[in-house]
Amino acid sequence: MWHRLGAPPVFHVLEVGAGDGALARSIVSACRQLTLGFAQALRYIAADYEPQWTPSTGHRIDLDSRTAADEPDLSLKIQQVKASGLRAFRNVTGCILSNELIDNFPVHRFAIQNGSVKEVYVTLEGGKFTEVLDEPSTTGIAGRLADLSLSDGYRGEVNLAVEDWTRDVSRTLDRGYVLTIDYGLPAAELYAPENNQGRLICFHQHAVQQDPYQRIGQQDITCHVDFTALMRLGEQHGLTTAGYIPQRDFLINLGFADCLESPDSQGLSAARAAINRMAMMALVDPEQYGDLKVLVQAKGAALDGELLGFPRP
Repeated sequence: MWHRLGAPPVFHVLEVGAGDGALARSIVSACRQLTLGFAQALRYIAADYEPQWTPSTGHRIDLDSRTAADEPDLSLKIQQVKASGLRAFRNVTGCILSNELIDNFPVHRFAIQNGSVKEVYVTLEGGKFTEVLDEPSTTGIAGRLADLSLSDGYRGEVNLAVEDWTRDVSRTLDRGYVLTIDYGLPAAELYAPENNQGRLICFHQHAVQQDPYQRIGQQDITCHVDFTALMRLGEQHGLTTAGYIPQRDFLINLGFADCLESPDSQGLSAARAAINRMAMMALVDPEQYGDLKVLVQAKGAALDGELLGFPRP
């Protein structure tokens, strides 16, 4: 990405939903092994709500635009901030990154009843949560489903929060790329007949179940991303789709096999090396993380030539 932007002297990576910063630290550590020019240009901003991180001051977060010539020790450091979404950021040249973020956005649940789209609401009866169907709270639900043919009784979810997200991403990104890694499918697969009960999933202590009305506030609730909607919304806001691929293929194209088979260079024990290998294999296993999707969108950036990780155009 840096090369295709013309090797700018400052390249921002803005990770939204950075959590405890594990991915940020791994990326910055790996960048130490890349070309000196890129290492000097990189400015990594990890944004999240985590209380142990440094809060931002005011309502705008100024990204560091100094070059290595101005301040050599700025490179390969992580600027950690607390921020609500992207609205505080502007004028990013580089990459906006999210990893398993959008599948946590709130969704509207719907059902097809007598050929019409109804929204699933929740009420309280006898001290228990109960679902009821009624007219949608917004026309956006039916609008998102307009191109689909769904049979009576079909249930699913619509993520309308991606509309504000995509708009904010486009406003924040001056020139560069949006790298989205998440669970999801194209609309035709997401709303296929076999998914007629939706793709909302709950996690509690690593156990999977589909009832969001149990363990209120104590379980994670996620929902598969509609990547067709994400790409279409991107196009509406000036973001051109530059690549879409399963994570398994993305990592293999980046040389995963060579990394897996490379000799131990850190003096790890055989047991630790075996554990590391198992963890790496989980990243490409379709039953684990290999089924994550990788989407790259571009704004004001070259689309010709090879983008690493994707098949050659």
